[in-house]
Amino acid sequence: PMPATKKVAPPQEIELAKLKFNRKLLGQAFKADQRVVSGMLEGMAENWEDFEPVATALETEGKITLDGFEITKDMVTWTKTTKKVHEIKFTPSVIEPSFGMGRILYSLLEHSFDQREEDEQRCVMKFNPQVAPEKCAVLPISSNPECNVVVDAIAQDLMESDLATRVDKSSAALGRRYARADELGLPFAVTVDFQTLVDGTVTMRERDSMKQIRLPKDEVTTLIFMIVHNKMTWEKAAAKYPEVQSTEDGEAVAATEEPTVIETTSRGALRRPAPSIL
Repeated sequence: PMPATKKVAPPQEIELAKLKFNRKLLGQAFKADQRVVSGMLEGMAENWEDFEPVATALETEGKITLDGFEITKDMVTWTKTTKKVHEIKFTPSVIEPSFGMGRILYSLLEHSFDQREEDEQRCVMKFNPQVAPEKCAVLPISSNPECNVVVDAIAQDLMESDLATRVDKSSAALGRRYARADELGLPFAVTVDFQTLVDGTVTMRERDSMKQIRLPKDEVTTLIFMIVHNKMTWEKAAAKYPEVQSTEDGEAVAATEEPTVIETTSRGALRRPAPSIL
């Protein structure tokens, strides 16, 4: 059993028995169980009131039976003494298990890990937006200085609202930067494209469904804040704003109801209009 301790204030003096064993006789009588017998006696000797009946029996009868073990007087000698006690050891009836932050975080990571069905190499951490360490990625579609100015402004606005934000201005393809954000568990990704420079709108991608909507850049912070604080859902946002799709170079275009097909090339999986059957 796991012992617990309790401090004694002020320290108290207690009576106990100091034991000395005849290991040779214990070994001959109990063999492999000699440690069990000596441990049992040492436990009782911690308090003279517990050990006194044993001492009396050994003195008067020369032997005593404890838990099926017959102990004789020549196996152990004792001296009554006192000791100042600063803490008391005891075995509690209930032990509270350790449950630190490490176990909570491991459970969160294990529960959130996922892989895309179409590509097992694409790992996704599906953190709930409320607990995701970073809430949004802000990406320019190109290294155009005008795009970068808008990216910095959106990121600044998000961070001023206490929404942790990651800016990725690397030269990697937009799809690759989306994949990076998915691996880190960012629920949303905002892309500043060439259309942004025309009408001030940006695309916003949701991690789990990979669907995108187009909305005014000035409404990005409010929308993400509402979703993160559980005051709005992505489904309601998708119903409010027009859905868009991405072309091969990552540029967003309005979604259509025309039939499409998925074509796999060396550049990856591409969505193209289905050939007409008429």
